Amino acid sequence: MGTSTSSAGAPGGSPFDPPWLTDVEQGIDTSQTDAPLAPVRPAPQPDGGTDDTETDDAGADAVQTVGLNIAPPGRYGEARRALSSFVKSGGSADLRKGISRLVNKGMGGSRRAASRMQSTVTAASALGGLLSAARAGGDPDIDAWVLSVKQRSLAAADIALEVAERLLPHGGSIDEESAKHAMDQAIIKLYDTDPNADIFNLTDDQIADVMTYTIAYDVYNRVQLELGRVFEKLKYSAKVVHERLGQVLDYVTGVVAAAMKGSREGKKPRSMREVSAKAMEDAMFVFGTAE
Repeated sequence: MGTSTSSAGAPGGSPFDPPWLTDVEQGIDTSQTDAPLAPVRPAPQPDGGTDDTETDDAGADAVQTVGLNIAPPGRYGEARRALSSFVKSGGSADLRKGISRLVNKGMGGSRRAASRMQSTVTAASALGGLLSAARAGGDPDIDAWVLSVKQRSLAAADIALEVAERLLPHGGSIDEESAKHAMDQAIIKLYDTDPNADIFNLTDDQIADVMTYTIAYDVYNRVQLELGRVFEKLKYSAKVVHERLGQVLDYVTGVVAAAMKGSREGKKPRSMREVSAKAMEDAMFVFGTAE
C-alpha cells in the first residue's frame, strides 16, 4: 500500500511549486481528456427540492496562503506533529488536523495545493477519457490496443500496468511517476471492488470511480512521500502502522468520492478534465478546512 520510500519533504525557503510543474503534462497522453462524463442528479435538499445550480468555482474562497511562492520554515512541522498524535491514538480528529496542516502550511493553502497536483488531475482525466474511448470504439489505434490486451488474457494487475503504460509510457517527473502509480492502483482497486468489471466496457459511474481512486491514491501517496518519516520513526508494530495508513486512505478516498460526485452534479455533461479539476479543488477545500 502506498509508496516504497518516504521523504523529509521539500524544506522551507523552497518554492511551493517545483520548476517542472509547468511541464508536468508533457509525458501524459491527454488526447482523450475532453471526452464527456455523464452528470448525476444533485441530492434532494432538505425542503424536498434539488439544487441544479451549475458552479465552476470550487469551495468559493478556499484557504489560501497569501504572498510569494516561497514556503515558510518548518512547513511540515505542524502536520507531522498532528500525524504523530494520530499514529499514537488513531483519532480521526488528529488525522484531519494533520491533513489540514499539510494542505495549508505545507502546500500553501487549498487553492495552491490543487494547482500543485495538476498532474493528478491530468492523470485522472486522461484515464477516464481512455476508458471512455475504449468503450465507444471507433479509434483505430485504441481499438487495436484494446484487442491486443484482451487477446493476452492478462490478470488485473497486468491490465492496470498496461493502461498506465499506455497513458504515461516514459519516465517523467516525481509528480508524473506518482500519478502513474496512482492510475495503476486505481484500476486494481476497481477489480478488488468488482472482480467481474470489464475495464474496456465500464459505465460512466464506474469510470468516475476509477478517476476518484486515481485522485485519492495520489493524494494518499503524497501524504506518505512528504510525511512518511512520521510513520517510520515512531516505534510501532507493522500491524499498527498498516492500520493507520488504511485509515488515512479511507479518509482521503471518502473526501475525494464526495467531491467527485459533487463535480458531476448538474444537467449537462462535463469533460473528464473539468470533472477531475473540480473534484480536486473541492477535495482540497475540504481537507484544508476539516479541523
